[in-house]
Amino acid sequence: MVYFGGLHPEAGPLVRQLREAGLNDVKFMSDDGIVTDELVATAGGAKFVDGVYMTFGADPRLLPDSKAVVDEFRKSGTEPEGYTLYAYASVQALAAAFNGAKSTKGEEAAKWLKANPVKTVMGEKKWDARAT
Repeated sequence: MVYFGGLHPEAGPLVRQLREAGLNDVKFMSDDGIVTDELVATAGGAKFVDGVYMTFGADPRLLPDSKAVVDEFRKSGTEPEGYTLYAYASVQALAAAFNGAKSTKGEEAAKWLKANPVKTVMGEKKWDARAT
């Protein structure tokens, strides 16, 4: 197994080079930096990515709470891959906190978040007194 800690623009050609060198049985593993459909393109096509593994949580596009937002992204021609929905959920939480606190002060928004759950595309999120 080859473990690569990096991004898809470098990982793809490395995978292709391994396969072209005849190392078809070698597994290739990387982190969340390759979580994009572009990995296949940078590797030179689907025939090269067999045996490629990545560490990443469950696909948030498949969560029931993300369906409407995913559909909107796709209607606009964008696939919400990688960290797109994580970032979207973060903005939802921040917006809820500032709106709920009726303040632009971070301390007040944080206090509101610690007392109120927020519905996001990643499901309901809660914070407690230990959250900073």
